[in-house]
Amino acid sequence: MASFSNPNPSLLLFSLLLLLISCGCAAALEAAPASPSNGTTVYELLPQYGLPAGLLPDTVKSFQLADDGSFVVELEGSCYVEFEYLVYYDPRITGVVKYGSIEDLQGIQVRRFFIWFDVESIKVDLPPSDYIYFDVGWITKKLTVGQFETVHSCEANVLADRARRAADSLLQLPDPTRDTSMLVTE
Repeated sequence: MASFSNPNPSLLLFSLLLLLISCGCAAALEAAPASPSNGTTVYELLPQYGLPAGLLPDTVKSFQLADDGSFVVELEGSCYVEFEYLVYYDPRITGVVKYGSIEDLQGIQVRRFFIWFDVESIKVDLPPSDYIYFDVGWITKKLTVGQFETVHSCEANVLADRARRAADSLLQLPDPTRDTSMLVTE
């Protein structure tokens, strides 16, 4: 039978220290990525959560991430990015990031059939696959993740540019009332 009458104080302190360190390491391994430190960009942070870096345009001027995953991203201004669909970004984007998803998203809209829809959440498969899912109301749209892997440039007036290009192309159409096959040249 073993006796534990006078434990060595140094051994007891060392054991307690080892226990605290091992508990801290286990908790750190289970936790989500930490809040950003100086020098970390949002484009570096998104992949740490299993999300592609190109979900946001290249005009991010600041971002904040709380310990609970809630975030605020400030852009230089509102803008558009052309993916498979036209996407509009408010100057301020908020939500809650978790590993593999962004929920309670506000500030991003997608255009489909001349109607703008709010993107409410973004999710990826775990383990990762080639697809990313966008929840837009009661609709979930599955897109290839490849188009979101690179950071895209922001366009400020994409709708005005589209209207101008459409008007220019209409001006260049031949006049259907004029039949040029019968013109006589001298």
